[in-house]
Amino acid sequence: MEKRRQGVVLTELVMVLLLLGVLAAIAVPVIRSLSQWQLLAASQEMAARIREARQTAMASGKVCYVVFFEFSGRYRLELPTGREWVNLPAEIVFGGINFPLFDNRPTVYFRYTGAPNRGGHLILRDANGRRRFIIVTPVTGRVRISETPP
Repeated sequence: MEKRRQGVVLTELVMVLLLLGVLAAIAVPVIRSLSQWQLLAASQEMAARIREARQTAMASGKVCYVVFFEFSGRYRLELPTGREWVNLPAEIVFGGINFPLFDNRPTVYFRYTGAPNRGGHLILRDANGRRRFIIVTPVTGRVRISETPP
């Protein structure tokens, strides 16, 4: 009667480790690129929220504010319907804000005409140092996203 071997042969173990190494080499760049999508999504959401404040000001005839809290990684919309807090994703931080201070916080607000208090921009940055600029033009209040500084 033939004896069956128990255990794993060294070559089988090496092949499994080699296969895991190849899979890891493929997976690491994919995982790193996910932060780029977080940055893009966060900048698009913020631009949409700023546009919402502008359009609500024009529709309601009342001033609407977007207040930025740089160190806590969040911002607040103040609309006629109430206040709404929005948190940035965990990997995204403010890289700089040049809107004027209003009550000691960087703030952009829109009048009933859709014009902002002043134009400016803010920078969102991810853990890899990639940046997106959200730019509000001074007279028209147009909001856009750019990869390059204004």
